Amino acid sequence: MVKPAFVLPLLVVVAGARAGAEAQLPAKVTVAEVDYEGRAHFRVTTPEATWFYDRAGGGFSRLVDRDARDWISFHKEPLSKFPDSAGAGYRGIPNLVFGQDNPDAGAGHPGFDQCDSTLVASNLIRTVSKSGRWAWTWTFAGGTTRMRLEQAPTNSTWWFLYEGTVGGRWSPATHYWGTDQGGPNRERPDIKHQHFDRWRWAYFGDETSPRVLFIAQQELDELPDTLWYLGAENGGAITATNGMIVFGLGRGSNTTAHFRGAGQEFVLGFLEDPAKDAAAHRRIAATIHQTLSTKP
Repeated sequence: MVKPAFVLPLLVVVAGARAGAEAQLPAKVTVAEVDYEGRAHFRVTTPEATWFYDRAGGGFSRLVDRDARDWISFHKEPLSKFPDSAGAGYRGIPNLVFGQDNPDAGAGHPGFDQCDSTLVASNLIRTVSKSGRWAWTWTFAGGTTRMRLEQAPTNSTWWFLYEGTVGGRWSPATHYWGTDQGGPNRERPDIKHQHFDRWRWAYFGDETSPRVLFIAQQELDELPDTLWYLGAENGGAITATNGMIVFGLGRGSNTTAHFRGAGQEFVLGFLEDPAKDAAAHRRIAATIHQTLSTKP
C-alpha cells in the first residue's frame, strides 16, 4: 500500500547571509512510504531516479532510472542461498555489515531486520542499527545521494557494495565498466577470477542504456577493492541465466582488508552520458571528480 507522497522544503543557506537568514528553495525530492516485497520502504523520487530504501534493512533494494530500469532488482526469496541469491537476496546497496559471528550482520542490506530508519529532513534519511552500534545518513541532492557513516564499532569490519543488475538486466556480454584507472572496460571477471585493485570510483553501463551509474568514495584509501560477476546458477558461473555484478569498496581478497570505524563518505548516482569510448570516459571522470571536489 502506498501512502501519499510528501515534499518538505529544503533549506539552503545563502553564502554571506547573516546568521539565521535562510533562503528556501523548492526541493526536487519527494518521499512516500511504500511496501516492496512485503517490506516497509521509503520511496525517494528525484528527477534523475527513484530510490527504494528498505527501512529495516537500511539499504536500497531498487534503483529505477528514467527508463524504468531497475539497477538493483532485489527480491526477498531466496535471501541467503549460494549461488541462487545472486538473482534475488544478495542484491542491494550498500550491504554494509557482514560476518557469521557479527551480531549486526545484515545491517545496511535490504531484506534484513537489523535497523530503524527515519526521514529526518526532506532529503535526508538516517538509519541506526537496533544494537545502537552503527548509524549512517543518506542525503539526496543534485542528482546524487551521499552516504556518511556516522558511527561504527572499531572492532568490526565492513564494506560498501553495489550488487545488482547493470542497466536493469543480467547481461555481462553487454555490460561495461570504468574506474579512476581507465575505461571503458568490457572484461568480465567471474567468481574464479575476481578482479582486485585500489579504486576511488567506478561506473557501470550497458550497451542499451543512455546512462551510467557511478559510485565513488570521498577519500582515497589503501584498501583493496573488488569487481566481478556472480551467476545465480552452476556454482556462480557467468554463463548463468541470472545473476548480478559485485563491486565492493573495501572488500579485499582476505578477511582483514576491510573498512574499520566511522567517518567515511560515499556518493552515487546516474550520469546521462554512456561511456562509448575513451573521450566519454574522460568526461565521466571529470564529472565524478567535480562531484567529489564540491562536497556539501
